[in-house]
Amino acid sequence: MNTTFGPIRRLLAVGGIGLAGAFALTGCGILEDAGSDTTDSTEVSGDQVDAAAEAAAGDCLPYEVLSDDPAVFEVDCADPTAFWSITNIVADPGITASGGDIADTQAIHDTCGEEVGAYLPGKPWTDWNMIYDMTTGNVDYLFCIEALAQPNAEGKTPVTPDTGSCMSSADTEWYQVDCADAAADTTVTEAITFETADWAAPDVEGAIANCTTSYYELSDQFGRTTGVLCIE
Repeated sequence: MNTTFGPIRRLLAVGGIGLAGAFALTGCGILEDAGSDTTDSTEVSGDQVDAAAEAAAGDCLPYEVLSDDPAVFEVDCADPTAFWSITNIVADPGITASGGDIADTQAIHDTCGEEVGAYLPGKPWTDWNMIYDMTTGNVDYLFCIEALAQPNAEGKTPVTPDTGSCMSSADTEWYQVDCADAAADTTVTEAITFETADWAAPDVEGAIANCTTSYYELSDQFGRTTGVLCIE
């Protein structure tokens, strides 16, 4: 405890998956802009920081990443609230965060892989997050997560839609919906993907020429476009 300034407060960064242009996730996060937010929604309790020290790949987290229980970091993977699986977690990675962001995002890719956060048709969502000291900016834990490819309570699966997949136009995230579901009002007629080397500047115009009606661009939080979904 810092006896001059009060307890050190640690926050959870925000990341997540969303439809480009329809959610704060064209690159921001599940909880929108972390910025200088110091509300309870992102504040990590001391017990949760301690629990994070014991977390490992394969452990699960809820959709919001941070549990409502201030004594809990990870949750049982069989728990109905389990949504993400940790794929890697690194303590004291030697990174400094500012306003909830890491200036050099290569540090994220070094830990989580180049595809983290990318929207890849037919694959579960991936993301990253961190626990950091709001006073110093020191990152205590940097971790990588992947969605459990199983339907949630609403029957929606956190897997980027692929050719033949169905979606709901009411969703603001890249869920797949069973085509027999009443909410499934959109079908992906073709998922066009770009080569990894082209993600920074792909030929979107050339891709959408293949779409006979509407389309979505698969743009992520790092400003990359991994593909185009032709829909009807």
